[in-house]
Amino acid sequence: MTNNHSDEQPVPNTWEVRELRAIPEGEHRQYQINHLPEDVEKFFVDALRVMEAGVPDAAAVQLRRTLEAAAAHKGASKRTLVQSVEQMIADGLVTRDFGDVLTHVRKLGNIGAHYSDETLSPQEVSRALSFTTQFLRNVFEVPGELNLLNSAAGDSDTSAH
Repeated sequence: MTNNHSDEQPVPNTWEVRELRAIPEGEHRQYQINHLPEDVEKFFVDALRVMEAGVPDAAAVQLRRTLEAAAAHKGASKRTLVQSVEQMIADGLVTRDFGDVLTHVRKLGNIGAHYSDETLSPQEVSRALSFTTQFLRNVFEVPGELNLLNSAAGDSDTSAH
């Protein structure tokens, strides 16, 4: 007896393997940020993943960690994130108003990290994600793009002579 299997018939004792992704390719382009340090990007992408998986409390914690890592890269690593935010304001990296936004993200991260009756809604964390995205663009992407622009201008100045 021969065992002829057409493409339509399943082969006995085999498994179909599928890859599952928390964030489908191409989705969340609005959160694409260039020039991020590796650890900052890791925390930020982790926040996107757990948010997509429906765990806003965990996403808020990862956003808080994103802020901590970003502050450290900008020389504002203090004992507490409150102090780091104050240092970034003092250094002119963020405005006082935007410091209030970072304080909001920090507080949501604290709620997500600690046991209590309070839970975070996807809407709250989505807003914090938007704030964090703006912060990262202002602090890393804009300066990185300006450096590229200045480098290109410098290259064209030297090639013009």
